[in-house]
Amino acid sequence: MNKLASVMIGLVLWSGFAIADPVLDEDVVKGISAELSTAIENADIAPFKKYLHPTSKIIVDLDPSNSAGEMEISYDDYMGMMEMALPMMQGSDIQEEILSISVDSANNQATIKEKNIAVMDIMGVKVKDVSISETTYGVIDGQIKVLIAKDQLISSGPVE
Repeated sequence: MNKLASVMIGLVLWSGFAIADPVLDEDVVKGISAELSTAIENADIAPFKKYLHPTSKIIVDLDPSNSAGEMEISYDDYMGMMEMALPMMQGSDIQEEILSISVDSANNQATIKEKNIAVMDIMGVKVKDVSISETTYGVIDGQIKVLIAKDQLISSGPVE
């Protein structure tokens, strides 16, 4: 009986580890960033659906002059815009520079701040956009999800 009890306790403990939440650290966040960059290059919306959640707070600022253009967008509206924009961005030259990564181990959250430079052809016009993004990831229902995503356009204009 003692041996069976030991096996049962072992199974219960093991199952607890098997369903533990994923842990967010710098490497995980860098991997997600790379995955999303590849998704943009391939016009693949699936990774965005994987990491965004209906409760994600999505804030964009499309006014390069100041933060006056800042607005919150719903998950559904953002996904709709991504579905339209991704095919147009395919083949773009996108460069990303990680500015910082901070990890909050106590809350199992991580924030990555990046500078993004995208040169793309929009209806025959070559355009260069520079933006700063800051994304905070956390765990929702056992999966890594975006808690808050902020994207601020710094400059935009034609490339000669």
